[in-house]
Amino acid sequence: MGNVEVHDLAPVRADERKELNLSRRVNYKQYLKHMNGTTHDRCLTEIPWGIRDAISLYERMDASFNAIQDLPVEIPLRLPHLNFLDLSHNRLTSLPESFGLLFHLKTLLLKHNHLSKLPNSFTHLVKLEKVDLSNNGLRELPEAVGEMESLSKLNVAYNKLKTLPPSLGQSEVLLVLLANNNRLESPSQSLCDEGSDVTIDFLKKQWKVSTNYKPKSPKTSNEFPRQRGNQLNSSVSNPHSAHAQYIQSQTHTTNTPSRIKTPLLPPLDASRLQSDDLRDKIIGMLYGAAIGDALGIATRWMSPDECNFHYVAECLSYSDIVQDEHRVRWKKGDWTDNMDQLILVLDCILAWAGVVDELDFAQRLCNWVKHGFPELGDSEGHMHSPTIEKVLAEVDFLKDPHTAAARVISQYSTVSPCKAPTGIDHVNNNGDVHANGDNSVQHNPTKSLLKVETVIDDIGTDNGSLARCLILGIPYFHEISEVESNAGRICRATHNDPRCVASCVLISVVISLILQGRHDLHCPDSVEDLLQTAIGKAKKHLTDVSEKQKKEFMTAVNLCHLENLKPREKGKATHVLKALSAGLIVLRETSMDFKTAVTKLVMSAGDSCSNACVAGALLGCKVGYAHLPRAWVEGLRKRQVDWLNIKINLMLDMMGIP
Repeated sequence: MGNVEVHDLAPVRADERKELNLSRRVNYKQYLKHMNGTTHDRCLTEIPWGIRDAISLYERMDASFNAIQDLPVEIPLRLPHLNFLDLSHNRLTSLPESFGLLFHLKTLLLKHNHLSKLPNSFTHLVKLEKVDLSNNGLRELPEAVGEMESLSKLNVAYNKLKTLPPSLGQSEVLLVLLANNNRLESPSQSLCDEGSDVTIDFLKKQWKVSTNYKPKSPKTSNEFPRQRGNQLNSSVSNPHSAHAQYIQSQTHTTNTPSRIKTPLLPPLDASRLQSDDLRDKIIGMLYGAAIGDALGIATRWMSPDECNFHYVAECLSYSDIVQDEHRVRWKKGDWTDNMDQLILVLDCILAWAGVVDELDFAQRLCNWVKHGFPELGDSEGHMHSPTIEKVLAEVDFLKDPHTAAARVISQYSTVSPCKAPTGIDHVNNNGDVHANGDNSVQHNPTKSLLKVETVIDDIGTDNGSLARCLILGIPYFHEISEVESNAGRICRATHNDPRCVASCVLISVVISLILQGRHDLHCPDSVEDLLQTAIGKAKKHLTDVSEKQKKEFMTAVNLCHLENLKPREKGKATHVLKALSAGLIVLRETSMDFKTAVTKLVMSAGDSCSNACVAGALLGCKVGYAHLPRAWVEGLRKRQVDWLNIKINLMLDMMGIP
């Protein structure tokens, strides 16, 4: 049923009428200005009169990043069907008493306003499940807030609360309660700063002591079904005919295609996979990496409580990614520098008919740092790696990147731990990074902004080179020695530490072995055989490291369970071995599907972009594009996807794959 459009807002189609979007899209610099109180001319200062004068059937409303100071009392009457309301980053000082009449409201986001209290009617919102009231000026909460029958997630961090209502202890549905950085006396602030589980447990015990409370049987949670992606159709109607054509093109018994057009055509018997399966795994690797990278933005550097508050693990989506100082740099469904660097290497392959040259990559990397990808609307590259920052500053980087990278390692090898780059406020005991301010640094040889935010013990061992080498397992997948050589040279262009080189060689060889199709990826013993072959190739690059470092490497590559990954490990969250371990673990856990594995890595936070990118690539190559979750494939930014698809098709053409 559509809306009755009698207000003066721009008309919308019937299929768009479920959501009213009044928010203002901001970039990082605009975000900082908004946080400092500088109001943009385009900011709304009140809800438009068109909304106040008409009844609309919108179910969602987003008016974030404006300067709205108050809400009209008639809001519940004009928007009676709202179940989602985002008024974060405004100037609200109070909510009208009529607010409690929004009976259908399930999600309410009010962070970064100026609220000092909530109306008494607030507790009448019986369907309200998630509330974000962080970064306001709240001095008290309604006493009956714990009696709200659906409230499962409550964030009141960074307020001026002195007490939490005891009724919160009686709630049977409250799962996440963030109350850090208040002025709490009961419970004590120090206790609440320990996290959600500790706070809720204390409140429950306090409630049981003070009442004759008897718990009811726990409710079972619903399981969200996994969604599948579209089947990739063959270029001809009969897949077997396509495979026959592919085999013919690999032999000299018929007129072979011009080697100029298919310079990467693999020889006959290079793979035991059908051509459709080979294509599906190649595309699956690239999309798996993109999905992991884009979803990983959601939780990167968050605390466990923040992850659980903001997201529901069973239904992670790009649209739910919160917009804060860290995440505002990316549009929802976009990926980070992990995929950007992978695409830079892919561009090298396409430009030079499969030849991989570190000088060409170095030039492309410099251009990307200065301008990003202009065809996607970028103005600069956003980099996470402090190692790359240091290497690019070397004057001879474009002429001899290997020497420049080696020099950086020798210069910083005695400095440990590395100081957090400009803009990093602090690292907590879990290794979580909290940004504060602009992370821009000047970079030589060009005047550009290189934004870096990461913390690691040693310059030279972060994961900045790992994801880009995934693509190198594809062009010469049938020649492991060529794969090994290419991965080593591209890695050393910025990361000359042997552990980085060994890691890049390992993952690229794993991709190659999967594409050869000689291992049963659903059999644990066969997967282990594949991995040990790749590990054997990688170990050859560890001759110049200490026994301690060799042992550390072998421990990392032989981890078998995600519970042992420790993604928030202090000083090691961005270490190359962390992301490497994440990828190898999910391959070993053969019973874990793509969605489950990526979800677990994302919800574990740490450097979730890199961890999920590498793991997503390996699992995507294993299961193929056709079996990636449909919602995650379709949720990627269309502009980026269309651009990537052109490059994928060019590579497939060069490989002669139908």
